Amino acid sequence: MFDHISQFTTWPILTGIVIGYIANRIMSGEGKGCCMNLFIGVVGSYVGAFIGSLFNVNLAGAGYFKNLVFCVIGSVTVLWLWDKLSGKK
Repeated sequence: MFDHISQFTTWPILTGIVIGYIANRIMSGEGKGCCMNLFIGVVGSYVGAFIGSLFNVNLAGAGYFKNLVFCVIGSVTVLWLWDKLSGKK
């Protein structure tokens, strides 16, 4: 039972941190810290899934690389919108 719980919570957190880190490196050239990378990665994953649905791309069972690409695209989009709304760039 605990193996299922740890697998359910560990992988989304780790991939969220990695996706957020990649997106932050693309947008600003540096990471923002684990918590911010996790937040950007998780929110960006949902945005990436939404972008995929707009283009009729089925991400369920599509493979890890395809999902990773759309999650990073979504995270970069979130960071771009964040910068535009906050007036940084």
